[in-house]
Amino acid sequence: MLLALLAWQGGVEVKASPPASDLKLVITIEQPAITAPFPARVTLHMHNSGSTTLWLYRPVSPQKTMDGQTAPDASQTGLVTRTHPVEGSTLSIQINPEDSTVTTAGNSKVLKSAGLPRPKLIRLAAGDDFEEKSVIHLAPAWTESNGKKKPIWGRYKFSVTYAAKYSNGDELDRILGVTFWQGAVQSNSLEIELQPPSAAAQGLVAGTITSSENVPQSDVLVSLSDQEERLMEQATTDFDGKFSFTHLPPGLYWATVRRTDFTVDTIVFRHVVLSSAEPAGTLDFVLTPPETYLPKQMLHKPVLFRVTDGAGAGLGNVSLDVTWSSGTVLDSVKGRTSDDGTAALELIPGRNYVTFKRGGCPEDDERMDVAPGPGIDGFKVVFDCTKK
Repeated sequence: MLLALLAWQGGVEVKASPPASDLKLVITIEQPAITAPFPARVTLHMHNSGSTTLWLYRPVSPQKTMDGQTAPDASQTGLVTRTHPVEGSTLSIQINPEDSTVTTAGNSKVLKSAGLPRPKLIRLAAGDDFEEKSVIHLAPAWTESNGKKKPIWGRYKFSVTYAAKYSNGDELDRILGVTFWQGAVQSNSLEIELQPPSAAAQGLVAGTITSSENVPQSDVLVSLSDQEERLMEQATTDFDGKFSFTHLPPGLYWATVRRTDFTVDTIVFRHVVLSSAEPAGTLDFVLTPPETYLPKQMLHKPVLFRVTDGAGAGLGNVSLDVTWSSGTVLDSVKGRTSDDGTAALELIPGRNYVTFKRGGCPEDDERMDVAPGPGIDGFKVVFDCTKK
């Protein structure tokens, strides 16, 4: 018999969460000398120095706060609900001139994925390491003279703060008996040099984004990539649907546009070639309503399952077959629990049907409703089975 744990019940001892300092962070940078408008390509090296397995959410995003949501009928499904602001996993940047006479700091922006985000959970056992790459646009500090601003190029101190916060993090810890790392950790500091654009960087890529009814589309994310499709810079369209990128050297560039508020793939991309003879390029886009045919075109959400026996011990080697269907799109996801009974899957929000299988036990089917919106969901199930 398979039983979904519906909710937290009192009378169970709650273990103390490990300190946030158990997670250590070291950063490295691909090129310490960065010529504008090229970004910094940074690798986050994370190490679990504690004795407890930690779960991390990736990818990181710019520091922000989003409203939480509560799933309907959550008390009926065993779903861990979100009723507070959700921040998720974020990165904030510190960039300060080495010149102590400069009192202002530089500016920065963590670039988002040009495509539909693919959030997932990472299991970081005690003593283990994990790496994640981030692309960060950096801009120098400014000085003002006679009403004009002038960029301060040169050497800077660069560091980052990695943070994570989930509205349901404590509930997940309590109900599932696992630890989602929450808190903030500061990285080491690196010396970098910000250099002005080269004399040949006179290029411009600009354009307008409209709907099929010719209505300007504002707040659309536009990503600019180089010939190797490496992300360089991002902008969002203004009220008139316009965007632009400046100070570009000659070369081939890809522009990708997508609606960040859509949960289905809205990507449109085109390329343009800039030369010294023709340094300006125009790219206009028409965004049409997306037509979804494949599950990979839809936004998935991290969901953590923990399967235990009747005594609460984790059950390993339990297979999970998950099916979601909209009638026209079918998503099938498979997973298997590790020794501690956990399995992290990426599922489409909505009604999912899960089949649990383990050698010597009859398989069982359960309905799991994954809440819409950002964040993480979790289910604890008890596999009460007498082996044959």
